[in-house]
Amino acid sequence: MSEGTVTNSMTDIVTQLNTGINSSTLFSTVGQLMPWVITLTIASLGLYFLRKLIKGAGKGKVRF
Repeated sequence: MSEGTVTNSMTDIVTQLNTGINSSTLFSTVGQLMPWVITLTIASLGLYFLRKLIKGAGKGKVRF
């Protein structure tokens, strides 16, 4: 940890967060992340079902 003094109080930090984050910036960031979230969810579910399919195929039973 570096040595130094804290120049901002907690109220200054809260004020900066309240002015820096509003609904338009929050939803624009979420909107940019949604394609990645959807893609990763579909890929994860696909890998999950593929693993179950391969695991069950050796025993002659496949269950979803």
